[in-house]
Amino acid sequence: MIQDGKQVVSDRPQSNELQTPERLRIRSYSLLTHLEQISGSDVYSLAQKSRLDGEKLHGGVVFLRPFKLFVRNESLIRESLEELEVKVRKEATTDDSTKATDSKPGNTPRREYEDKDLLEDLKLLVYQFLNVDLRPTFELRRMIDEGTVIEIEYGDLWHLFSRGDIVILQSDQTHARRVVNLAGGREPLSFSRDDRQPKPIRLGGFVVDCLSLGSDGSSYVPKLESITIKEYNGKRRITTLPVYPLRFDPREAEMRTKFMGVGRRLLDLTSHPFCHKVVRGKTLDEPSHELDAQVIVDMTLALTAKPEWRLRYSISTDDFTPADKRETKEESWCKHQEEACCGGDAIFKDLKYDEMDAAIFTGKVMGMLGPLQAKDLTEEDLMLMQPYVYAFVLRSRQWVKVRTSDLHDVVFENSFEDLVIPDDHKETVRALVKTHENTRASQSSTQFRPSIGSALDLVKGKGAGLIILLHGPPGVGKTSTAECVADDTKRPLYPVTCGDIGETAAEVESNLQYNFRLAHKWGCVLLLDEADVFLAKRTRSDLRHNAVTSVFLRSLEYYAGILFLTSNRVGAIDPAFKSRIKMSLSYPKLDLNVTSQLYQKFINRTRAGQEATQTHRFKIRDKEILSFAKKHFIGHERENRETWNRRQIRNAFQTAIALVEYQYMSKDADDPKPSLGKKQFKSVAQGSREFDDYLYSVLGSTEADGARRDGWRDDGFMSAPTPMGMSPSPATQRSQGAWSSHKRQAGKQVSQVSDSDDLSDSDTDEEDADEGDKNEKQSVSTATATVEAQSSGISGGSNDMEQFQKFLAFQEMMAKQAK
Repeated sequence: MIQDGKQVVSDRPQSNELQTPERLRIRSYSLLTHLEQISGSDVYSLAQKSRLDGEKLHGGVVFLRPFKLFVRNESLIRESLEELEVKVRKEATTDDSTKATDSKPGNTPRREYEDKDLLEDLKLLVYQFLNVDLRPTFELRRMIDEGTVIEIEYGDLWHLFSRGDIVILQSDQTHARRVVNLAGGREPLSFSRDDRQPKPIRLGGFVVDCLSLGSDGSSYVPKLESITIKEYNGKRRITTLPVYPLRFDPREAEMRTKFMGVGRRLLDLTSHPFCHKVVRGKTLDEPSHELDAQVIVDMTLALTAKPEWRLRYSISTDDFTPADKRETKEESWCKHQEEACCGGDAIFKDLKYDEMDAAIFTGKVMGMLGPLQAKDLTEEDLMLMQPYVYAFVLRSRQWVKVRTSDLHDVVFENSFEDLVIPDDHKETVRALVKTHENTRASQSSTQFRPSIGSALDLVKGKGAGLIILLHGPPGVGKTSTAECVADDTKRPLYPVTCGDIGETAAEVESNLQYNFRLAHKWGCVLLLDEADVFLAKRTRSDLRHNAVTSVFLRSLEYYAGILFLTSNRVGAIDPAFKSRIKMSLSYPKLDLNVTSQLYQKFINRTRAGQEATQTHRFKIRDKEILSFAKKHFIGHERENRETWNRRQIRNAFQTAIALVEYQYMSKDADDPKPSLGKKQFKSVAQGSREFDDYLYSVLGSTEADGARRDGWRDDGFMSAPTPMGMSPSPATQRSQGAWSSHKRQAGKQVSQVSDSDDLSDSDTDEEDADEGDKNEKQSVSTATATVEAQSSGISGGSNDMEQFQKFLAFQEMMAKQAK
């Protein structure tokens, strides 16, 4: 320690363990002047104050950890010591009496010291402070550069991070960030503030400002995040900090590969105006929910619909976390309230180093603070890409935030070949869709040749769309047709319900235009399911509904895409719609042949599901299930009950599978594997039968009879047409009493026949599935022919007894075949 006003004071504790001091106080005028010359910072001028009488007072300057001036200028300080030693030796040999060192004019005060005095103080600074007190700091910085340091103290965090570093967060390791600013890390020395300055914000720790990249639909824009590391005692592992440089993670190579993969994934999803995907996983919205549905990724439309999701186009240094200047401003103990006044000390303003670093860094990477195009992105930029996008869920018509890792390519599974509808319907729909696709494709090409059909339009832009009405009873394949068209053409299916359209004319027009615009941009197959509300006839009394219908009519004329309308009340449609609809297809009630095909398809899907999941918890008895299907269908026909539609058949399979899986979970270890067969389906049928009986008791008729009575549709028209002048089928005339009597009599007989057949329709464990399917197809064909013949006889006016006798003859034939 130097006496006589020239001191170098260190707060280093007197202990065996070498610790970094928190403060360094220098009162040596020569040393302060020398440090100011080397660093170019205000050092000496901080300690010099003038009294009223003009006399100069010299205070001390206090340097705070992490001693930024000495860390940044270490090499210059050591070099200046070597030069000064040479100079002093030369002066001693030449007996030179010069007492001052050279200095640049105007930069420093008048020389008031000798070189040999400066040499003593400079030696003390280098040999004692730099070589001893700061040795752990310089060793730490060396290890940080090599990437070998494992733990670090809170006071040394400033050494750990540099602007431009690639860092990862402890809480979110899905993508990387880039450091652009550092602030904080020290407690304020003063809690008073200058009224002329903005109110300072206490940072509460060491703050790291980071950038990541997100898409705004047309470019990739920065997102600024501020991560705070709270103060802690002792040392802490770097990889446990809330944010830390990637190079200290032992998985660095793996993480870099992962982050670049995430970036390329986002680039693929956003490099086109939109893309059609399937999302499987939880959304990132609040509250989060599980999702397994087809979506459209369209960042431009998403940010238009949800402006709160939009990122700023660019950021500036004004957005960075500002430093708290009270870190280097200590309360004055005298009445003048000024630093270094009355012989006091001044705190060295080392925050300027952070400001200089920020300015230099920002100047180099100014383009990174604004929007970037895909061609401008580097591999390091790809690591900064956010791992989520905004997507439109087609099923629920909502915008959601989803992870890019949860998005998968769409597998188009619904094929026209699997669609169980009349063949002429398939061909008609396919032809219309294909022709419409070719027309739209040719219009977008440079060599446009309009089709012959499009030349028939008198008004340009009118009637350019393909609008198909599918009508029939519930569960006969109307919606499935639209789904198969979408999959067959590899287009998204955009289902819309009446609830999405609204009730008033203004709502209907606005919502229709919005949904039409989305569907047309994305090339969707638009499905307006259960469109009866908008298709209903106009009346003289309901002006509000008339306005809605008129708006709907006008909107249909100018829609240029593919639109399917479904209805099970076609009789209530306004006549004006007939000319707006390009094709109307009637779907008949399911017959025995179609019903058997549906059962077989669901059996195949169940078995495929077992193979896909490798969960063979139960056996599938094909013949039992198909036999049940035939008996159930024929029994319902004989009792004039509603036969199951395809939705009811699907629900029956789901319930039966749930029953057999519960049986598997409840069985003992020694019990045999359960089987899916007629037992489960009979349980389902019993519950359905009781519900149908209750509805018949309440309504007095079946749903089909009620629909015909109300003028909505005639389910028997396609399956059993009635010639002009003949009476309708008995199904539409039978009274409730006659229906109940017939139900009890036929039900008893059917039950007896069914019970007698139980021994002949069971599968054995050794039966081959393919052979069973082959025999089943023959039985289905025979049964179908018989039922169709009976249906023809019924429509001709035969009485109930004749019908029942034919049914008994049919059962005898079936029993003989089984034997």
